[in-house]
Amino acid sequence: MSSHSLPTQSCTLWPSRQAAVSCPRGEMSLALCEDCGLLLNTTFDANILTYDAEYENALHYSPLFRGYSTQLAVDLVERYDLRHKTVLEIGCGKGDFLKLLVDLGDNRGIGFDPAYERDPDEPTDDRITFAKDYYTHTSVDTEADLVIARQLLEHIEDPLEFLQGIRGTMADWEDAVLVVEVPNALDMLQRLDIWNVIYEHPIYFTPQALESALRSSGFAVHAVRPAFEDQYLVAEASVDDHTIAAAEDLAIDLQEVVERFATGYADRVKRWRARLDDIRELGQRAVLWGAGARGNTFLNVVETGSEISMAVDISPRKWGKHMAGTGQPIRNPEALRENPPDVVVIANEVYRDEISARLNEMGIAAEIVVA
Repeated sequence: MSSHSLPTQSCTLWPSRQAAVSCPRGEMSLALCEDCGLLLNTTFDANILTYDAEYENALHYSPLFRGYSTQLAVDLVERYDLRHKTVLEIGCGKGDFLKLLVDLGDNRGIGFDPAYERDPDEPTDDRITFAKDYYTHTSVDTEADLVIARQLLEHIEDPLEFLQGIRGTMADWEDAVLVVEVPNALDMLQRLDIWNVIYEHPIYFTPQALESALRSSGFAVHAVRPAFEDQYLVAEASVDDHTIAAAEDLAIDLQEVVERFATGYADRVKRWRARLDDIRELGQRAVLWGAGARGNTFLNVVETGSEISMAVDISPRKWGKHMAGTGQPIRNPEALRENPPDVVVIANEVYRDEISARLNEMGIAAEIVVA
């Protein structure tokens, strides 16, 4: 796929338009490894990435996503009898999912994330310990019953080394389970979900590639299944003391799928640049709903300017900040009441019904367009 310059941190919140427009950028160029089924950013440079408290990728303010996360947590607690046990989450973000697992089973929790920031309005929970740091295999001296890494592995340049480190840590933890959640590269390719291509992801996993990575790292894979409208993959595994088996090949020509994606990518960008011209010529007011990674990619790839004047998001953490690369201010959706838009652009179709319901509630009859 052709190279694009993108903000290196699509979810970093910038305090001013100037800072946002001047944010660090990196080249994004995806290529397929036909041997393992991985999609790789061949121009990735980890040295220009910085994860800190201003990196905000939590999605739990969405009722739809919160429902998915809650069901995932309930399923894990029930199937693995996670009650009065210890959960280790690597890349826990602000800790929302870890807190849920702890509450559901009265468990103990340990969370690692350099972007962790304690909410001063939340009471302290002595059952949970957060480390504002990167996880390493020497970070934990307490045995855990569940190790979970959600939306993390795709951020790591060498996932095999990382998984092998976790496997070494878990080697003596009897019956411990590893749960990994990543974006589903196969779904992204087949649906032409082009806005899901972000610089923070040096690697994208197909189901085969995820299973192969876990097996190659010494895990026995219980399951690899699609989740959240097929946009994610969830894998469950445990330490394997026996022969490491290779994952089965996908009954699909990935090279052909990748080629269609590259063509579809270029076509969609071209159509959206034409649509932005139409919005400007018609004098329409357009806003972006959803100031996350997909929305950020959309704004930067189609090179939006005044055609989309602002972004709105239901996360209060983002209000008053600006979109990386293009600088649109991020507002509370309630701000749309004052000056209703003609067009609302969304970059992830799974949230369309949720957004439509909120607009109807506010009495705004804007056209909703899925980018």
